[in-house]
Order: sequence, then C-alpha cells, then structure tokens
Amino acid sequence: MADRQDKAVADTERRSTGGSGATSGNAVKAGTEASAVRDEHFVYRGARRKYVAFPLGGIGTGSISLTGSGRLVDWSIRNKPDIHQFNGYSHFAIKAEQDGVLLDARVLNGPYEGNPTGSPATRKFDGFGFGANRDTLAGVPHFDDATFIGRFPIAEVEFVDARFPGQVRLTALSPFIPHEDRDSSMPVAMFAIEITNTSDKPIDYTIGGTLGNLGCDSGVHRFVHENGLHALHLTSADTDRPPEQRGDLSIATDADDIEHVDYHFRGQWFDSLSLYWREFARAGRLKSRSYDHPRESRNMFSQPEHGTLAARVTVAPGARRIVRFVISWNYPVGSIYWFDRAGPGSPFYEGHAPTWKNYYATQWADSLATATDALHRWQDLETRTLAYRDSLFGSSLPREIVDAVSGTLGILRTATVIRLEGGQLWGWEGQHEHDGSCEGSCTHVWNYQQALPYLFPALERSLRETEFAYNQLPSGGLTFRQRLPLGSGFDVIGPCADGHFGAVIKAYREWKNSGDDAWLRAQWPAIRRAIDYAWSPENPDRWDPERTGVLWGRQHHTLDMELFGPNSWLTGMYLAALKAGAEMARAMGDATFAGELTHIAGKGREYVDCELFNGRWFTQKLDLNDRTLIEPFDQNRKAGVLAESFMQAYWSDEYGEIKYQVGDGCLTDQLLGQWHADLAGLGDLFDPELVRTALQSVYRENFRPSLRDHFNPCRVYAYENDGGLLLATWPEGTHKPAVPAPYAEEVWTGLEYMMASHLIARGLVDEGLTIVRAARARHDGSNRNPWNDIECGSYYARSLSSYALINAYLGLSFDARNGEIGIRPANGAHGTFPWSAGKGWGNVTVDGAGVSIEVLGGELNIASLSLPLLEGELTIDGVAVSREGALVRLRAPRRMQAGERLVVRRSGAPHAASKASGASGVNTEVQHGQA
Repeated sequence: MADRQDKAVADTERRSTGGSGATSGNAVKAGTEASAVRDEHFVYRGARRKYVAFPLGGIGTGSISLTGSGRLVDWSIRNKPDIHQFNGYSHFAIKAEQDGVLLDARVLNGPYEGNPTGSPATRKFDGFGFGANRDTLAGVPHFDDATFIGRFPIAEVEFVDARFPGQVRLTALSPFIPHEDRDSSMPVAMFAIEITNTSDKPIDYTIGGTLGNLGCDSGVHRFVHENGLHALHLTSADTDRPPEQRGDLSIATDADDIEHVDYHFRGQWFDSLSLYWREFARAGRLKSRSYDHPRESRNMFSQPEHGTLAARVTVAPGARRIVRFVISWNYPVGSIYWFDRAGPGSPFYEGHAPTWKNYYATQWADSLATATDALHRWQDLETRTLAYRDSLFGSSLPREIVDAVSGTLGILRTATVIRLEGGQLWGWEGQHEHDGSCEGSCTHVWNYQQALPYLFPALERSLRETEFAYNQLPSGGLTFRQRLPLGSGFDVIGPCADGHFGAVIKAYREWKNSGDDAWLRAQWPAIRRAIDYAWSPENPDRWDPERTGVLWGRQHHTLDMELFGPNSWLTGMYLAALKAGAEMARAMGDATFAGELTHIAGKGREYVDCELFNGRWFTQKLDLNDRTLIEPFDQNRKAGVLAESFMQAYWSDEYGEIKYQVGDGCLTDQLLGQWHADLAGLGDLFDPELVRTALQSVYRENFRPSLRDHFNPCRVYAYENDGGLLLATWPEGTHKPAVPAPYAEEVWTGLEYMMASHLIARGLVDEGLTIVRAARARHDGSNRNPWNDIECGSYYARSLSSYALINAYLGLSFDARNGEIGIRPANGAHGTFPWSAGKGWGNVTVDGAGVSIEVLGGELNIASLSLPLLEGELTIDGVAVSREGALVRLRAPRRMQAGERLVVRRSGAPHAASKASGASGVNTEVQHGQA
C-alpha cells in the first residue's frame, strides 16, 4: 500500500512542478517552468467562482461538470443535455478520525453557489420557491471556502476550513490528448483527492465517493474486486425500458483499504441521505448494506438509488496521501428524438424514434471496463493530458488567447458533440437545458470551429466524409444540416452559401493537413459536383449562372435568412472555394478545370475590389427598394426558419424595402472567406490593402468597449458594461435597412474570435487582442461560466473559432504534401508556443538566434521550414543548410517522433541545449512525501 501511495504523491508533485514522464511510446515531457507558477487569472475565488462549471468527459460521450465549489452538476451523459441537473446527491466526502474519535466530516464542497430561493429541479416540489437545491448538499456540512483552478483539460479545487484537521485538494481530469481521438473519447471523469495531515499526530481519513444510479427507478449494484481495483458497478432492474434508456455507471478506485455501501437505505422522504450521512459522519468503518431484490417503488423525490465506495488511509504528521477515483458511464444507444422534424424548434418525433450507437460503446464493453482501463493507465493518460495543458498554459501566448482557447475546448467534451458507431463526428450547434439546440453539424456554424482540424484531424475528416456522402443532393448542392440516421434524407431548407462553399475549402484544408492523395481522390467527385453547383441550371438559387465569380442570387447563410445580390461575405467564401478547387483539380490531373476555376476567381476578385469596396469596407450591392430583385426566388420554398410565405417574409409594403439585408452596413463577417483562405494557405482573395482597411473599419465601427448605450432588440449575450464586437453596424452616412439582417445588434464570441484572429494574422495584433480580452472578461466566472460560450444555447460550437488565435499568433502554416512547416510569430514575438498539425503536436521556441521545434506527441514529417523572420546563413542541428528566401530545406526529409527536437540557428549562434519542454529545463526529480 505504501508503494502505491508514494507513487501517487510523486504523481501529484509532477503535477505541481510540471515534471516529466515517458509512457506508451510517447516520450511526453509534461510542463514548463512557466506552468509551475500559477497564473492568478485562472484561479477562481469568491464572486469569480459563482458560475464556474468545468466539463469532464470524452469527445462524444456527454459530460459531467465540476462547479467552482466542487459540486458535480450537469449530468449530460444519457445521450442528451441535462444542464443544471444532478444525479441524485452524487458527491465526494471526507472524514477524519484519531484514536477512534471522529474529528470532523464534510462533503467535498465549498459554499453553496445557487439561488437561495431555489435552483432548477426535476419535480414540482423542488426548485424555485423551495429553498436551496437539496441535491447540492447545501444542508450538509461542507467546507467554508474553495479555490478553483481551471486550466483545461484539468481542474483543481482546494478546500479550506479551519475546523477540518488537514488540507484537501481535488484534481479532476478526463483524457485530452491531441491526435489521440480514442483515448480522448473515454466516457470517464478521473479524480485525485490529496490529503495533507497538518497536525502533529497520525490521522485516519476516509474519502467516500457516492454515486447515484442515474435514470433508473430500481438499481442493481454490484461490488467488484478485480485486478487490484475496487468498484461499484451500477445497472438497472428496470428491464422493460427500451435500449435507448438503458446503460450503466461505475465508481472505482485503486486504493487498498476499501469500504463499500452497495445501496443507501431504501425509503421515502429524506431517508436515504439522512441515514447515509449519519452513518458516514461517525467514527469507525462504514456500515455495509446490500439488497438482493429490486426497489419496489419509486422515491417520492424522484431520487435514484445510491451507493458509496470509500477508501481509508492513515496519514502521518506532515505527510500527504492521494486517493484516486474514477466515475465512468456507458449508455450505448441514443434516441434520435428530433428525427424527421421540419426544422429546429419544430415538435419532436411522435413515433418510436430511430437510434444511434455511441462510438465509445464499441471500444469499452461497459462502464466497468472503462473505469478499469482508466485506472490501469492513469499515469499514461494523466501525463499526456498534463503535457497538453502545460504546453498551452506554459507558453508565451498572450493570456487572453490561452483563456479563449482553453475556455472553449471543453465544448468537445459536452453533449454538443456525438461520435457515431463508426467513429464519425456529428454535432449540435449548442444545447438547450434538456435537448440539443439546432441539429445536424450545421455547416454554417461548424464552418467557424478550427480546433478539430489541428488537434483531432481524423475527426474533422469524418465531417467531410459524411457531408459529401449523405448531405449532397443529386444536383450537387450540400444541405447544411446532416440528418441522423445517416442517409435518412435531406434537410428541408437546402444548401446555404457559406456552409456549401466552406465544405470545399475545408476539404482542401484536410487534404493539405494530411497529405493524403488517396483521401482526396475518394472525395473529389463529390467536391467537383459541389463546385459545379454554383452555376448549375439545377440550382434554384441561381448563385452564379454566368460563371462571373460573384454570387448574385438567393444566398442562405448563418444569420438564418437570405441575402440577395453581390456581397463580399458570401462571394468571398465562393472565391476561396474556387481557389481551393483549382488546387485540388490540378492534383487530380484536371488541369482544364483548374484553369477555369482560376479564371472565374480572378473575375470575382476584380468585381469585389472595384464594385463592393466603398473606401472603408466591403458592402452588399443591391437596391433595397427594387421588389423585382427577389420575385424570381418566390419558389414555394421555406423562407429560412419563418412560417411566412417568401414574399411576406422578404418584402415590406410599409417601408417599400427588401427585408433582412445588410446593404451598405459594415458587417463583421464581410471577410469570412479571406479568413478561411488565410488559414488554409490559399493566399489573397482580394487586394490585401483593401482587406487591411476593411479589417480596421470593422474594429473601429463594430467594437464597443462598453455596451451600456447600445440598443439591442435581439438576444442579449452582452450588455451594460460588457465590451463586445457587434455583428453589423451602419455608421453615419449609411442607410440602415428598415428591417436589417437578423441578429445584427448581437455579440457572438464565435465571430469575435474569428475577427480577432484575422486581425492578428494581418498584423493588427493590439486590435485583435482587445477584442479577445473583452470576450473573456464576459466569461470570468462572476458573470458567466468561463467554459461555456453561449450563442443559440450553451456550449456553442461556433466559439471554437478561438483555436485560430493560436495559429494566427504563431504564424503557423503547414503542408503535409511536401513536409513544410512555417513559423512567423506576431510582431516578431519571442518565446515558446504550442503547435499542432498533421500527425503531431508539441512546442516551438523562437528567439533572436533561431527556432527549435519539439514534438511532444505523434510525429512530424518535415522536409523544409518557412522562417521569414530568421535571416542569414543557418544551421539545423549544427549542420549548415541552404535556403531560398524564407524557405529553409533540410538535407534530407526527417520523421520526428515524440521526444525529438529540431534546432535551427543562425550560423555562429550558440547551439541550443536539449532540455525539457519549452525553454525552462524543469528538474523532473521529485522527493516522495512521507507515507
């Protein structure tokens, strides 16, 4: 036992010092000196702790959230969101004894953070008007204070109470390892509870984990002791439930001295919690309890059955011990409860809905198998997860970028994301409290997210594969909401211009990032049909029938309505798709088609530069008073999400104007296509000087340091003293349409991060960081959850545009086709920065004399580097190499594995010593605590 506890203490010291480890063939060095010094910005105390809810779980598994006070909430693990909901009174608790006398007992919670009058509940006689939510255990002794440290993918809670004899710290994580999508898709939350005895005598501590049997009326609880592990495996006796309502949970530990209460007392009123706490909060071992028959009646408070698994440890004066628990789940089948509805917001399916099977259920037989795997591989999974945390938080990136990226990556863990049986990704736009918000991997929303293509590119490729296989109409158009089950039909609205062309651009990005010509060849026929759709006679929206390079017709888009006539926003997406298509066509041997696309794109660029730029920004060109512009599109199709007829929706007799347009306003999204082109390495779509001027105008006209005097009749995501970037404005001298595009007065973080990264990439660094700073100030914990960027619901996918901030600030470019990586930090910044591309990830360090690239996970195949900021003759690992301008070529292509480093130096500069991740050279030797 002592050996295991010594190892646990050493693991914790590695966490706190940023130590290193090497496991499973990945020589990952976890941490840098910078990460050893805790940045107070990511420490949440007092008022900043109020709205903290940190998601735990795997990609596509659903999640549990840990609040700023250590409560377990938002149990969204049964294949749909359940925000603000509890799993009974599931919790961790601790008690201390000495010489057979109870010293103290408390649940591992800090102060109650809910509404004292009542918080959301599942039954009529709970909730608002019934006092503090009982399942929060606000009425059970808990710690006076808690400090929450949130550095995704890991959270820590330090509990403080003068009455408790010792210091208690909880560390919570779920595996999150770039390019390792299986390990990052484990349905598990891992908890390490560290106890330090601050007294002068040994103390016996008992740490208990109580787990509710979520979603079943009558539980079957089995205590398991196998392979050095102990667990409670919770299944259901409700055998009449359909498969989509069945599943199991486990709580497990690798501690040695174990106590277990398989069932809490079966009773009504408050009996189970009352008797549990009376039995826990006394000296001695817990009273075991088991039943050999199902519960015969439901609890009157709709409480599930509970069980408790506890570990007992003796801690010497001044010593530390760690007890590790995992909570895992397996609900293999999900109901497509929204199947066949007319659109988001329509009634749910009335019949027996079809189902899907979760990917994780094909990898782990049940929750007990997941728990066993997580505990047996704890050190490996933790070390690699820590390595990613420390690469991000120990970097030289501006704090606001780290905050934005780490604050949104948790979306991938939540019920916003599903992984289907074959491993394919599918997503909602966001989440309502108890169901998904706007289904179908909505292309015009998911267009913005930039995390998956760099961190988990195989999952991003699956989005392209299912999109081209199941979303493409016979005409070539790509519908923008993907129906489940895959292949069950098409969305009723049809293609949207931004999402349709985004698919082509992103296919190019995925091909370039993977270098996989076979993959492109398999997708190319569908990509070609999608490009042809722009001018196809079968396109009822008449986007560009004359192949002018400009979109003229009806253009559905992410503001949920239609634009008519030329505009740089959607035409820019078209031009980026044409340039991407030309590159792919050449690779596929179709030089004629490539030439045609290049010619069309050239015409489109000339038109936009000459006709749509007003000297300050790019506008939409149409006569708002000309009804005849829209009459040809009255084709008995839905008017976006509206129930009105087309002409009722889009023409105002009162004002004599076309409704829902931008006109000569300044639109934040006006250069969305150029943003995509920059990220994908497609070059300039428009005159770069006009682009820079337009970006400056968006910042000047649309950013508000304070919204106190801003009128917003729409959804209010930012207000009063919040700062934010508006979707559109009509500055003095312009005409605001009587009924402008929907949402125009709103603030969306997805657009803020997009615009900020574009500003940074184009050299307007201060302006970009100012926007990010304002967005993150709105999510500082005192007003909104730092890990929940909202838009049309919680955990909104568009906000994953934040990841582009890293690549923009680092100036990262990557092309796996020829093994080229490029580095150009913003404003010539020096320091250590995270990178992820192709098949690997790691750190890059830049100083005045050179650049070094370190691989922390996966691999990097490299033949050349683009280093425009590094002048003169260079060496690579001490050997002179040739260069062609900014391009530096290795003497021979190199395959770098995890733990390897490549160092480029100016000739004559000192050769960089090999050391731990980044520039710190952290000492990884630790002293074991006394056991």
